[in-house]
Amino acid sequence: MGLDAYFYLKDKVTEEVIEYSYYRKFNALQGYFVKNHDILNCGRVQITSDILSDLTDNLNKIRNNPEKANVLLPVFYGPFFGYYEYDDLYFSFIHRCSKDLYHAKFIDYNRYDLFYSSDW
Repeated sequence: MGLDAYFYLKDKVTEEVIEYSYYRKFNALQGYFVKNHDILNCGRVQITSDILSDLTDNLNKIRNNPEKANVLLPVFYGPFFGYYEYDDLYFSFIHRCSKDLYHAKFIDYNRYDLFYSSDW
């Protein structure tokens, strides 16, 4: 039980779903999508170039200025959403998500759509 968050690819032709990245209890990421895209439990958001750019910018700003984390990507409270500290775990999520989204720039978007989804 708890927050599970995913980025996944969906093949536009075959509709095959491929897990791109997975985060267990990365509540700040969930908060970003709730605040900016009103996502509900088990909802999904298609990742556009604007979303990718905005989220990547925020993650990189936090990597360069960790003291801005509580403003740029604050922890998000919810049932079984994990830890609410700006500690090593929080910043490991930031670094990993930043890397994952950097690589997402190289996805063939003529063939795949990228989505964010979560459940708890």
